[in-house]
Amino acid sequence: MTPVLKAKNLCKGYEVGDEVITAVCNINLTINKGDFIAITGKSGSGKSTLMHMLGLLDTPTSGELILNGKNTKGMSERELAQVRNTDIGFVFQAFNLLQRTTVLENVMLPLIYSRIPNSEHEKIALEVIEQVGLSHRLKNKSNELSGGERQRVAIARALVNNPSLILADEPTGNLDSKMGEEIEKILINLNNEGRTLILVTHDEDLAKIAKRQVILKDGAILSER
Repeated sequence: MTPVLKAKNLCKGYEVGDEVITAVCNINLTINKGDFIAITGKSGSGKSTLMHMLGLLDTPTSGELILNGKNTKGMSERELAQVRNTDIGFVFQAFNLLQRTTVLENVMLPLIYSRIPNSEHEKIALEVIEQVGLSHRLKNKSNELSGGERQRVAIARALVNNPSLILADEPTGNLDSKMGEEIEKILINLNNEGRTLILVTHDEDLAKIAKRQVILKDGAILSER
């Protein structure tokens, strides 16, 4: 079976004056269909840098990233944007919703850039909104929702293009414990349904909901469990 995502000797460095600061290096990671992986580590361990590379939001300095059997090295920004839209669903701590736009419109947004016929957009969006339990909020604007509801909208938006991978960055970071537990349950259910998830967090308790943990330290993989 072809892995959903494979990182081979992935490194990222930044030029600071005459120096090159290495944020992460020699990351080797294989993520198969149905995996649920938590990438953890303290602040400064390289989690955010690795997340941006795994999500094709940043380009590695060296190494390769293979998504669904396709090497992303050398892809143009336009090609990367298309892959991000179709193959990766993003869930961020800050929700990243359009504030004065309805739940339905927010969830439908990624479909605009897909090859799915316009006539099917609303039907698909309604299905994933129902999946996260927000059918009663379709016409509400995102600035009228609670934090937990906003994150559920973000999850629905991440699902709408039926991506092969969902990348969740601190998805409960802006929520109270009760709302956070609701989001945890949704993520667990998605994985139980066969979705492939990468969870990036410094929260050790949140990381425990994943089936596998990859722990970073000083830009390298310290251990896996």
